[in-house]
Amino acid sequence: MLTPGRRFVGALTTLGGLLVLAAAIPTRWFGPMPTDSYVFDPPRFSALWIERTIVPTLSLVAVFLVLIGLLSLFQRDRERMARWQRWTAVVALIGAGVGTLATVLLVTAGDGTSDPTNTLNTLLGAALALLALVLLVPGLLAWGVGYLRGERPLLGTAVAGAPVLPILVVASIALGVGDDVAGSLPVAAPVAAAVVTIGRDLWMRAG
Repeated sequence: MLTPGRRFVGALTTLGGLLVLAAAIPTRWFGPMPTDSYVFDPPRFSALWIERTIVPTLSLVAVFLVLIGLLSLFQRDRERMARWQRWTAVVALIGAGVGTLATVLLVTAGDGTSDPTNTLNTLLGAALALLALVLLVPGLLAWGVGYLRGERPLLGTAVAGAPVLPILVVASIALGVGDDVAGSLPVAAPVAAAVVTIGRDLWMRAG
């Protein structure tokens, strides 16, 4: 019988994956961006307003939900993991936590650089994002390989295939990566798919 709490976390994780995708939609799709150097009070629901108000909120909620999903996945499966997989999962979780903090710092710092506090938050967030990348890439890759060896290919591919989720969110949203028509969607789409897969697995498997 499925545990309601696990199913609830699975639903939240799936929502996090969808929010990753939503946050990566280029804001210029919603309308023209102003050419002025700075607009203090953009019209509500304009492209600039969405970029400054909606996208940061979606980014923060997404990384928190994904972190919750990874923690729940580890809690569910840790007793069946080999020691090496368990330790690499811990490394990945530390990286996910650091990446979440980096996202918070970068998103709350905004685009303004005149405020020394914002500048400090941006520098600290960038440093933490780099540290998160170093921890997440090997941690999630090894964690996913453990599932692949345990004959759970879909979950293993999802975990190993999304090793840089918080960094991708930071890079594509807070740092504005992606100048083509699709923006950062080509990067965010496979990450979102991996997160949705993890959420589905949490929903379907209680233990």
